[in-house]
Amino acid sequence: MWKAYRRRGKSFGPGALGTFLTVLLSCVAPVHGAEYPAKTIQIINPFPAGASTDIIARILTDKLASLLGQPVVVINKTGAGGALGIKAVKDAPADGYTVMVAPPPLVLIPIARKGIGFSLGDFTPINLAGSSPYVMVVKKDAPWKSLEEIVADAKKNPGKLIWAIPLTGSAGHFTYELFKMATGTDITNVPMGGETPVATAILGGHANTTFISLGTVQSHLEAGTLRALAVTHPKRLKEFPEIPTTAETGYPTVNTIPWFVFAVHAKTSRAIVNRLDQVFKEALKDKEIIAKIEKAGMIVENLGAEGTAKFLAEEHRKWSEVARVGKITPQ
Repeated sequence: MWKAYRRRGKSFGPGALGTFLTVLLSCVAPVHGAEYPAKTIQIINPFPAGASTDIIARILTDKLASLLGQPVVVINKTGAGGALGIKAVKDAPADGYTVMVAPPPLVLIPIARKGIGFSLGDFTPINLAGSSPYVMVVKKDAPWKSLEEIVADAKKNPGKLIWAIPLTGSAGHFTYELFKMATGTDITNVPMGGETPVATAILGGHANTTFISLGTVQSHLEAGTLRALAVTHPKRLKEFPEIPTTAETGYPTVNTIPWFVFAVHAKTSRAIVNRLDQVFKEALKDKEIIAKIEKAGMIVENLGAEGTAKFLAEEHRKWSEVARVGKITPQ
């Protein structure tokens, strides 16, 4: 270009040279792009404010913002049992500025429902940040004092006991099917519309039992209005050491836990994924962050991107098998 310009008998003056360099740099800059992040990052929560996904995301925002040097905000985009918010992340640009926080419906919805517009493969996991163990609960004056007693009653009276589930195809529904498989029981399930209505149904005597997130019923357990028969976590909870694990009661395969995964669009660049992986792992090692998460009734997991990918693959395998045996067909 320089030689061609000279052959026409012209030369660059200072102004022309400056213009040339400006144009050249404007052409090059978009190729390299700005350093990530260069603007606010949104964490899309597919569930309402106050849900465990919302709580853990908001606990992390300030620390993530400090590490990334840009604001991090939580946006609640609810509907269709979480499907609307999850699909919104799939439809967003793959630029790292839209991050999702999601519980098990990320895996379960594509298994249980048709036409939802996304699959697990549409996302790249960043971190399984935490979990909130399921506890099997009954009303304080219920006759069952242990998981073994309620299993014996269910076997003696097939179909008599009522098990409350949040929604058909929800994590609670899949856990119910897993429990039936493991125990060989026949228990009737009734969808209640969410975990809070499930707890209300147990408290009111409209349902006999359920497995439910610890965070949802912790205050009821502390007040004594609900009694826990078992916890699905591999270890007993330090807040409630008297509650036996499902493994201790003879049902080690009933090991489901509500988990909270952060993920981005599957086409997000590896450099951005690595950056987010780094800052999430660092944030989840912060003692103040850990204390806040544990106070909210959750357990810090901090698996990182690679560990989370392996975990989700196993979750998909396990719940696909539960759906097959439990005849949960896509609706």
